Amino acid sequence: ISIDDLCRQARDKGLDAPGFQALLRLAKGGRCWVKLTGPYRISTTALPYPDVTPFAHALMKANAERILWGSDWPHVTTKVMPNDGDLCDLLSDWVPDPGLRAQVLVKNPAKLYGFS
Repeated sequence: ISIDDLCRQARDKGLDAPGFQALLRLAKGGRCWVKLTGPYRISTTALPYPDVTPFAHALMKANAERILWGSDWPHVTTKVMPNDGDLCDLLSDWVPDPGLRAQVLVKNPAKLYGFS
């Protein structure tokens, strides 16, 4: 299973929300892939979407080997078009370790999609 947009978790319910805790359990157990995409779809704040960052960190901590990143381009069903460069910049906040970033950007997608 691949889950987009950080599972569209409601930030106002926090990291302890039952739905987010279930997602963390799925990720920890290696039973799903979670895509760090579409923060603008779930944030209640403006760029850099600081209310989304703790969720990205929690997912990385749960199982970095099951996390992917994507720009969510072409941003369908979005009223305000985000800047893809700004979205790319978020990754350094969400995944500050260069080795883990390489895993999220290269190794994990290769494993999920069967790239050689």
